[in-house]
Amino acid sequence: MAMDNTKQAEIRQVFQEEIACTRRLLQSLETEYDALAEHHADALEEAVREKQENISRLEAASRQREKLLEPYRVADTDSDTRYYQFDGNMELICLWDELMDIAEKCRDQNRVNGSIVELASKQSRTALDILRGILPQSVSASELYDNTGHAIKSASKRTLVQV
Repeated sequence: MAMDNTKQAEIRQVFQEEIACTRRLLQSLETEYDALAEHHADALEEAVREKQENISRLEAASRQREKLLEPYRVADTDSDTRYYQFDGNMELICLWDELMDIAEKCRDQNRVNGSIVELASKQSRTALDILRGILPQSVSASELYDNTGHAIKSASKRTLVQV
């Protein structure tokens, strides 16, 4: 399906809006990373709030793009990936490539942030288990010692108060 100039301008505008939303999302993910790295709870809370707002805006822009570009969608027969046919319009192709590039950066940053959150969560669970007298999963019973310096053979529950 060929695109007229009005349709191209409309698509360009939608792409530009979606790119702007994606850039804001990337910025909020980077801010979230900084807050996680610095263990700054207030900054993290604000970054997560901004991230959620940016995700909502991006979802709305993406729905608008999907609706607008439905007639130009081409399914890849080798996968579930869908592509758009822009009739050789280099401006739209470049905008699409820019959008995909920023989206990949968002995905990568989100994975890094998720890894940090998972690691912190695991460390917190381990610390709580130790306080409860439960052996951490990575520590065997022979690695623990009683107050006389002898290895503890059993994995009995002991709180720090009992030690």
